[in-house]
Order: sequence, then C-alpha cells, then structure tokens
Amino acid sequence: MDKRLVVELIPGPAFLVGHMVGGIFVGAGFAAVATGLAILLRWRWDRTLPLMAISIFALTIVLLSIGLVLDDTTYVKVSNTVGSLAFAAIIAFGMLLRPSLLRRTLGYGIHMTKHGWRTLHGAWIGLSVARAAANEIVWRNYSDRTWAIYNGVSDVAWIGLFFIVTSIVAHRYWDERTAGDAVVRSAELEN
Repeated sequence: MDKRLVVELIPGPAFLVGHMVGGIFVGAGFAAVATGLAILLRWRWDRTLPLMAISIFALTIVLLSIGLVLDDTTYVKVSNTVGSLAFAAIIAFGMLLRPSLLRRTLGYGIHMTKHGWRTLHGAWIGLSVARAAANEIVWRNYSDRTWAIYNGVSDVAWIGLFFIVTSIVAHRYWDERTAGDAVVRSAELEN
C-alpha cells in the first residue's frame, strides 16, 4: 500500500482514539493534528501541497474553533457533511476546466475517453453527496459514540468505494490511444 494513502487514512483512527480519550472535541483535535502531519509528510516526500487535505484541515480548524467557543459539538459533526459537499462542488466546478480537475489529478495513470471522464466526475460527485447524506443520517439519529465510531472508520470504506467506482469506470471507458501516447511520452523522457 502506498505510504501516501496510509498517511491520508490516519485522521479517522486519530479521531477515534481522541474521542475515546476525551470526547468529540479531543477527537477532532487529534484528527486535525494528524491531518497537519499528513500535509507536512506529503510536502517532505513530494514537495507538493495536497490542496484537498489543506482545505479539509482549514475547515476542521474553523469548525472545531467555533464548536469550542460555543461549546457545541454540532460544528464538529457537520464538518464531514460540509467537507463532502465542498468536495462535490469542487469536482463539479473542475469539470469546466480543460483538462478537468480530475483528469489533471488522475490522468497520469488513467486513460479514458471524454465520456469516461464525464462519467467519473458524475460518480465522484454522487459519492461525495452520498457521503454527506450518510454523515447527516448518523449524527442526527444515533448517539455521539456511534457517530464517533462511524467517523473514525468510514474514511476507509468511502475511499474504497471511490477506488472501486473509479476502477469500474476506467475499465469501461479505457482509451488505448491515450494510454499508448503516454507510454511513448514516458519512453521519450527516459531516453
């Protein structure tokens, strides 16, 4: 498993541990620290800043701060909803760019037709909205403990769903022409 993926999965379990130690606010603090660490490690390894992780980190800090000032855990609970909906909006806006945001991000390893990229955008937007809805259902209808467990382990499941859907769409809409062009460009760079 890629070390980058492992690092990106750490905030969920960090939240769960923090929640067990001191409740929702401590869990959110642990997750924020883990996210900050993930950002620093990505910078150290790749010399790039993961903009999505930075956005989530900023959102977490803002909502955690508001929640602490108002002594209301609701702000922590809705951060997943807000983050997922913001991600869906970013992907939707990214469809307008040429090449699209997803294609810029994933295009080095996934070579699909234009219809495939549109399908993948729609799938990712749908998954993000579903993730927001799932978070809303869990925090509004179950105990804080149940929500904390869901929050701590759901990232792995959602990332798995994104991976499975991406694999299915990529397989269905694979474009041999662009994949071949990428191999040729890679070989030219090596020479």
